Parts: sequence; C-alpha cells; structure tokens
Amino acid sequence: MASILPNTTNKRRFHHKSRYGCVPCKRRRTKCDEKKPICTNCSQRLIKCSFSDLVPAPRSQRLSTTAKHQARIAEHSIPAKVSGPGLAFSFCRQGTRDLELYCHFQIFIVPTLADPGDLAALFRDEIPKQSVSFPFVGHGLLSIAYIHFADLSQHEHSKKLLLADGAFHINRALPDYLASIKNITKENFCPVYEFAIFVVLFTFAMTSEDCSNLLQTAQASAAAAATNQLWKQRNLMTDLAKKAAQVAQSIQNIFGIFWRCQEWFASSPVFPTVQRHTPPMLSAGSMNWIRVEDGHLASLSRLWEEDVMVPLEYSGALSDSLACLRETFAMVTQLTVLPPTDTESESASGIGLSDDLREIHRQLSVGRIDDMPCVFTWFVRLSPTLIGLLESSDPHAMVILAHYAIVLDRACSEKWWIHRLPRRFVQIAELVLGEERRAWIDWPLMVVSE
Repeated sequence: MASILPNTTNKRRFHHKSRYGCVPCKRRRTKCDEKKPICTNCSQRLIKCSFSDLVPAPRSQRLSTTAKHQARIAEHSIPAKVSGPGLAFSFCRQGTRDLELYCHFQIFIVPTLADPGDLAALFRDEIPKQSVSFPFVGHGLLSIAYIHFADLSQHEHSKKLLLADGAFHINRALPDYLASIKNITKENFCPVYEFAIFVVLFTFAMTSEDCSNLLQTAQASAAAAATNQLWKQRNLMTDLAKKAAQVAQSIQNIFGIFWRCQEWFASSPVFPTVQRHTPPMLSAGSMNWIRVEDGHLASLSRLWEEDVMVPLEYSGALSDSLACLRETFAMVTQLTVLPPTDTESESASGIGLSDDLREIHRQLSVGRIDDMPCVFTWFVRLSPTLIGLLESSDPHAMVILAHYAIVLDRACSEKWWIHRLPRRFVQIAELVLGEERRAWIDWPLMVVSE
C-alpha cells in the first residue's frame, strides 16, 4: 500500500487561481481542476466535493443514445491511485485498481443504477457498508465497476483486461455467496440479495458481450458457406441460445431469494428494490397501444398450434409463455409514465391512436418506468420446459424471446448494463430461424435497433 499513499509534503507550489473551484479547494487555497461531479483534489483526499451537490438533469430528459451517456461519464476521471486512512478492504487486491474502481462505483455508477432516493442510498451507502462484513458483496460491487469501466474503454485490449478483472471478482465471491445462500437468515439475507443483484447486472452485461463475439463468429461461418462449417454453425446457435437462457436463470435466482425472505423485506434497506408503484391512469392512447400490440402477440400462437410436429407438452409451454409475455407488455405500458404533452396538440396529432407498431414503440420508449421489476416478469415466470426449449434453440421459443426483446429494449435501452442485449436476442432468433422463417420476427426486427 506504500506505493499508493498520497504525497505528504507540506510545500505548496505556485499556481494560478481557480475562479470557479469547489468549496473545499477554496478553503485549502489549492487549485481546483473543476471536474464534475467531484474534483481530483477531493477525490484523492476522499472528502465531499461541493460539486457533488449539484442537481442532476431530470430523468425525463432521456438521451438519444448510449454513446452520449458514456461520453458524459468519460469526461470525468478517477485518479489511478487512491488511498486514505481506514481504507483497507479484504476484497481489494494490493497493486491493482480495485480501490480506484470501488470509488468509481460510488461516484459514477450509483447514479446510473438509481435515481436520487432510497434506492440510490442502498447502492451508495448500504451496500459498501455491508461489504465490510460480507466481502463477497464487495467482490460483486467491484465486478460491476470493472464491467462499467470496460464499457467506457475505447481500447479493445484494455477492455478485455477490465472484463477479466470483473470475472475474477464475481468468481471469487461465488463460494462464500453459495455458502450463505444455503443458510439464509434475517442477519445475512440483505447481503445475499445484494450480491444476487450484482449477478443479474453482471449476467446481462457479459451475456451481451459473449453473444456479440459468438454472433460475429457465426456470421463469418455463414459467409464461408462450406459444408464443414455447418456443424460449427449449429454449435454456435446452441451456445447463443444457452447464453439467452442464462439471463432468465439469473433473474429467477434473485426472485427466488425474495420469495424465501419476503417477510423480512418491508423493514430492510433492500425494500426499495421491490417496492411497488401506483400505476398512472390509463389514457385512451395507452389503452389503444395495449390493444394493438396484444393483437399482434396473440397471433403468434398459430405458429406452433397449427404445427402438428410440435409435441403437446411443448405447445402448452409456449402458449403459457406467450400469455405471460402479453401480460408483461400490458403491465409495462400501463406503468410507463409518459412526458407531459399539450392535450389539444395531442388530440390534433392523433398521438396514442396510431396502429403503427414502430410509432407505438417510439412513444413508449421516451417514457419513464419507476417499477423496473415488472419488466422482468416474463423471465421470472418462464417454466423449466420453456427454458429447455430456449437452450435447445427451438425456433418457436426464439420467436417469443425476440418479441420479449421489444419490451426490454423499450424499458432498458439506455441502461449501460443492458449492453445492447435486446438487439442480441433478436439477432440470435434471426440466426436460428433463417431466411425462410424471418417473417416470424418482422416486428422485433423493425423496432429493436442498435
């Protein structure tokens, strides 16, 4: 740790004045580099910077692309060496960037996971506090920090190294986590549940990354068009399908913990993650959107119900999954808070009365969803049979997955941890279905984009 201790010399060098520096720097009469939301001096000294009190932009002002979000974060930097009294965590390795990334999580990542309030306090205060007593939570925190940092990296080699560090921390945490989950008590269910959140975020991000690499290989294999490449193509499809199923399993795991411990949630720090929100009043436009989309979803059942080659057991699992997907679509639409609009202009333009699926998706994509768990209802209720069909690249299961990608894209496309996963799901389905059945997923192909 000696190599990362701050310089203790008392000599001050001459510098030009910083007219708009933060309060702590002005009090110490040191030059402030004016970086937001925390200047370098305050970050190195691990003290609160007055810039952090600045009010962030309202969430309703959604950014048009993930790139803009990344560029804004990339403007700020965390010093490569951070230290201070009392900062010695068992989950931080010496001689690495672990401590830096621990600070990166609290400063930059927390605002991307939750709006200011109880949920942000959970990630900013409670989870770091729990990581002291339960190091596997700290490892989970660092795994997400490394993945986020990799997401900002413009260099492929550096990105791979950061992703490898993220994988190291999640794997390092698993033995202690698995031991704790076997004996969940009122004292340890919070850290167990918190780590499960990190597993979900990690799985989302890494699944998209892995699928991207596999899809590139599959496309290269298809371009070769050689007979000896067919077996490789089939294996790639299976690997891609299993990656999609892994996401469902990670979601089901965290909800499984909730059902085992729900009696303790109401009075716990993790309650904001499951707190339900009162849905807004359904407008005539929203009701029309639900009707239009539900009609298109309902028509999908003919694909397997009219296919005599589909076993009855599989047909039932597919129909149950589609029914749940229809409920998820309607629920997410109902819970979407749309930006305020002028009533007269809305009536004049016919907003909400359109039957155009692309326009419906665009309108709902600019809304806000406070009840984020509802988006994952479809994953939670997937049966083992349906998950098995996904893992085996069943074409009908892939059709349902591609249509689920619509609502996932609509609700989470600007979340950095989603890592373009909705688009990956559609690409996997397109690869499995082939050109002759591509029309089965025309809707997802039309609205889910990079």
